[in-house]
Amino acid sequence: MSVRYNFNIILLVIAGAFLGACQGQPFEDPPITIQSNMYWQEKYLPQEENDFFADNRADRQPPEGTIARGYLEDNSEYHYGLNEDGSFVEDNPVTLSRAFLERGKERYDIYCTPCHGALGDGGVVQDFGMNPMSLQSDLVRTMYTDGQIYSAIRNGVRTMPDYQYQTSVEDRWAIVAYVRALQRSQNATEDDLRRLDIDITDITE
Repeated sequence: MSVRYNFNIILLVIAGAFLGACQGQPFEDPPITIQSNMYWQEKYLPQEENDFFADNRADRQPPEGTIARGYLEDNSEYHYGLNEDGSFVEDNPVTLSRAFLERGKERYDIYCTPCHGALGDGGVVQDFGMNPMSLQSDLVRTMYTDGQIYSAIRNGVRTMPDYQYQTSVEDRWAIVAYVRALQRSQNATEDDLRRLDIDITDITE
């Protein structure tokens, strides 16, 4: 390998390093675009002034009843937990699965545990003078429908704030499903234990 060849290689490396160091340097002129297409299209940016309209706003009020794509809530049972007559739906409209329950547990642990406790008995904040409703109470367990629990999550109830902006529709139903699983875990019947192959005498003696 000749000395001249090695010298050329070194020059190429130095030139590449020099050019690389120049990348990203401030430049006041606009970039050169070979084919601008719609890059330089004439348009109004959000909240920009437009004297064409009497209020001088470029942003226009959408027509009444306009709904953004993906935000049409046309299923009352699923989105609001209500039947067509305004009563609460009895059962969770989402098909239950292990993944769905695990998602419900994850969301419950984040948003519900601080007040209602890991078991739903409200024991976490009892010592602070607060008394959130126990999700294990007979009232909630036997009288509240799934739609009623969903509504409490979505809209809030009494001193409990709403969580409709922190949770998606499906996540709320997942939380409802997990609350039901918690209730069943603390009020298991003998049939439930037999299905799990648990010897009743082991836990009663």
